[in-house]
Amino acid sequence: MASSIPEGTLTAQELAFLRSVDSPTVANAIEAFRVRDRMEGYIGGAVRCLFPDLGVMVGQALTVTMTSRPGSAAGREAYWAMWDALERVPRPSVLVIQDVSGAPSRCAYCGEVMATIARRLGAVGVVTDGGLRDLAEVRALGMHYYASYAVVSHGNFEIVEVGTPITLDGQMVSTGDVLHGDANGIVIVPPAVIPDLPEAVERVRVRERRMMDYVASEGFTLRGARETSGY
Repeated sequence: MASSIPEGTLTAQELAFLRSVDSPTVANAIEAFRVRDRMEGYIGGAVRCLFPDLGVMVGQALTVTMTSRPGSAAGREAYWAMWDALERVPRPSVLVIQDVSGAPSRCAYCGEVMATIARRLGAVGVVTDGGLRDLAEVRALGMHYYASYAVVSHGNFEIVEVGTPITLDGQMVSTGDVLHGDANGIVIVPPAVIPDLPEAVERVRVRERRMMDYVASEGFTLRGARETSGY
């Protein structure tokens, strides 16, 4: 049912830094390390930030597949296995759910009760390509929500697998992955680049600041902008 739980990746200093940077800047900075194709490493836009006012979410993923189908109510053994696994994931964590029902708009995979339990176990957010509910109550908890739908009923949800790799809108996510999200979406941060990420982020900021200052200047020309941009 569940795969092994990776050890903690983030130090307190690294966590504080990541929380201070917006997700697009993090995504741009990672490109400089050339550790993956530019079409990899981020969850597609079908999974939307529902609470953009909460700012940046950073945590290590626990991956889960869930379904919802007609018939008798599902057993709860896998439900409690999910919570057992979440308790073992390094904090802060993020519960990441892939819908495998084929009808992702017909079920809410998390609401106030589950979000409250997840928060007590160290989670800071829930991410899914399916539905979520109890938006006002979960927002009041300070819990990040990323989803494709808001759905009023939990349907007949069932946990299928815990801890195995999943795919959300074109991106594979594995348990232990470091997720960085804000109103723009979610990027996966490779552990190998984290120690050098502050310098890479600063280079991105300096480059963009120089470009924006030139564009806003009285001497702006398109040719000059091209030369300033470096590409």
